[in-house]
Amino acid sequence: MPKYHHLFFDLDCTLWDYQTNSAEALLEIFKTYQLHQLFNCFENFRLSFVKHNEDVWKDYSEGKIHKDELRMLRFERSLNDYHVTDKTLALQLNNDFIAISPRKTKLIPDAIEVLEYLKSKHYKMYILTNGFLQIQDIKIEHSGLSNYFLKMFTPEHIGHTKPHHAIFEHAVKSSNARKAESLMIGDELEIDIVGARNCGIDQVYFNPKHLPHSEKVTYEIPALLDLKAFL
Repeated sequence: MPKYHHLFFDLDCTLWDYQTNSAEALLEIFKTYQLHQLFNCFENFRLSFVKHNEDVWKDYSEGKIHKDELRMLRFERSLNDYHVTDKTLALQLNNDFIAISPRKTKLIPDAIEVLEYLKSKHYKMYILTNGFLQIQDIKIEHSGLSNYFLKMFTPEHIGHTKPHHAIFEHAVKSSNARKAESLMIGDELEIDIVGARNCGIDQVYFNPKHLPHSEKVTYEIPALLDLKAFL
């Protein structure tokens, strides 16, 4: 009998290609608002956004800022990098980003093939994400992932973000699962992997860039297809 029955997947950068999809959305926004006048070139705009987006998501996962602050600050700080102080423009850029980005459909290579395989093996699969419920629902629907997952768990359901143990505990309990039969699959070492490990759940660290680390993980894979080797 297989050891695992319940698979908990992160969404962004594990199944849904956040980097590609967000870059496409940013490019549309850059052209719409003629932001070359502020940032000179698209790459300046993109790199500034990426830096501040990562920073505010880290703060959000640590409970330092709220959802609305996250959405405002990433574009406000990007504009500030180029000496522009315009909260109205920052809000407009954010509103367009959250309208455009989740409707992009690029997935991580082989995501559908792997999910089809796991579904054929009768695994029960769930999304466990720090993303916002409404946005993640749109991503899943538009990218063809909805048929593979029984439930999605977000901080808005539970009141805690990964890596807090409460979100893992809630997801396992709500799925009528046992920790010994559960597996967390994600690309964020601290948030997905260490968080699950500290809760007593085995983990798969999806590490396509072969980033060095010293954490103890149950499995580590560079490609989603590698899940077939042990599932």
